[in-house]
Amino acid sequence: MSQLEYLVALISIIVGLGLTDLAQSFRELIRPGHSVKWDGLPLAWSAFVFVMTILLWWQGFTVLEEPVAAGGPGPFFLTFLLFFLLLYLCCAFALPDPDWERSSVESGSTGSIEAGESSEHQVDLEAFYFSKGHRRWFFGLLIGFWVALMVADQLTFESGGPAQRLRSVLPVVGLCAVTAIPILTDRRWAHWIVVTLLGGLIGAEAVRDILL
Repeated sequence: MSQLEYLVALISIIVGLGLTDLAQSFRELIRPGHSVKWDGLPLAWSAFVFVMTILLWWQGFTVLEEPVAAGGPGPFFLTFLLFFLLLYLCCAFALPDPDWERSSVESGSTGSIEAGESSEHQVDLEAFYFSKGHRRWFFGLLIGFWVALMVADQLTFESGGPAQRLRSVLPVVGLCAVTAIPILTDRRWAHWIVVTLLGGLIGAEAVRDILL
């Protein structure tokens, strides 16, 4: 097997693990006997991460087949592997574990439970999504993914001056700034604007990829 075939196999395993983790988290939420307070925002971000993972995995084969001019194949492949690892972590953090609410209650970080009501299998998606720990990790990982994507893009430049490189960096800086908004505010309308904007970009890219 060539180096490319080894890397493709490894990336496919990582993608499979990420999507499996995401699917298992959703399965636990809809599992009979689990009490869930649903919220659209974590579900929207889960759909965003799912589509982005599939899209980049599909596009990755074409990217890996192109020659790498700057820095050699080693740094590029490591960076490429890094942002798929970050995607895996985004899948893992998109939805809570089944015992998330119970753990929070036991640690004293949430309010008391009503008399006669068991804390087991009770998940509040809104509380999970707007918790500071989740927002910092999930959106921080997503920002790290944008940065890794930018680094991989810079390593593919065969030539070009600072102006060309700057033009390729600016969109990523914009993505990082937009992705940081949910970390800084808990206003629902701001979160919906961000997920709609980024989801629209990924959706348009997916449609373009299908049509072409």
